[in-house]
Amino acid sequence: MTQPAAIQQNNLEPFSPAPWAPGGDLQTLAGYLLPGSKGLSHTRLHKIPVSFGDTLVACENRMHEAKAAGVLLLLHGLGGQADSPYMLRLAKKFLDKNWITFRLNHRGAGQGRGLARQLYHAGRSEDLAPVLRLIAENYPEKPVIAIGFSLSGNMLLKLVGEQPEAMPQNLCGALAVSAPIKLAAGAAAISRKRNWLYDRRFIRLLQNTLHERETDFPDFPPLELPRNLNLYGFDQIVTAPLGGFASAEDYYQKCSAQQFLGNIRVPAVLLAAANDPFVPHEIFAELPDNPWLQCHLTRSGGHMGFISAKRTPFGDHRWMDYALWHYANALVRQYAQAFKQMA
Repeated sequence: MTQPAAIQQNNLEPFSPAPWAPGGDLQTLAGYLLPGSKGLSHTRLHKIPVSFGDTLVACENRMHEAKAAGVLLLLHGLGGQADSPYMLRLAKKFLDKNWITFRLNHRGAGQGRGLARQLYHAGRSEDLAPVLRLIAENYPEKPVIAIGFSLSGNMLLKLVGEQPEAMPQNLCGALAVSAPIKLAAGAAAISRKRNWLYDRRFIRLLQNTLHERETDFPDFPPLELPRNLNLYGFDQIVTAPLGGFASAEDYYQKCSAQQFLGNIRVPAVLLAAANDPFVPHEIFAELPDNPWLQCHLTRSGGHMGFISAKRTPFGDHRWMDYALWHYANALVRQYAQAFKQMA
């Protein structure tokens, strides 16, 4: 694809937070607690082999393939799965606009439980490549947009920066929401006393993942974890050694997407909020000068919250969904124009 023009924001309504949720914490909690979508029908499951003999499971939904505007790949955050409320909500909105949607379960998550002995982490970008190949093989003529939430945003940007020449030709955009592209900074932020609620939430989810792994694979000895463990401690005791890293610091350094952003050759957008409680906005001031990369940093929005004062064109107050829809369509139009110029 030819070098992209800047993705226009002039038709995107600026984010204005709901008056009852002005701060980052309220935005984050509201985004998590407000009702979402129920399950989707007619879901097709794809099993995708990856390294170490593990298998991923992706959930596909579609309406009318021939008329589909594009293919959407959704990647969940830490402790999530393909059926997480935000994954189902986004998939339904795009399905209603006649997109084909894929929701990926990372190793051991959701419908993939019991199919992976390894744990997923922020650096498992290599797991995404076979998923994109599967989509390209099934829908070679359709433009593809990938959206990574939180931890998966780091994974997605790391992939497109690490392997720019290996990306499928029909991947026309990568969107990362609230992505901790500098992992050490994110771990330090979430370990602060004010963020104990988020820290405990993630630790409980990770402990549940470990328990499921020990139940599904009895040959794995149970890990004894200290009480009052924080996210950094979990990465030091569990993520790093099981992932082949020397320490948490080694894991953070090698797996942070920030160092790969200058190599990206697919149009990419970072969507983040300056008041995200545990993804420091300062990390987005250190982005390289890359015409393929664009950062949309709002003053408010929290972590994957973005609950707006006004209703969006979708009829709700979830501005994040509207912004992702806006960028996905802008990237598909840009992709189509580029191919017309090449024809």
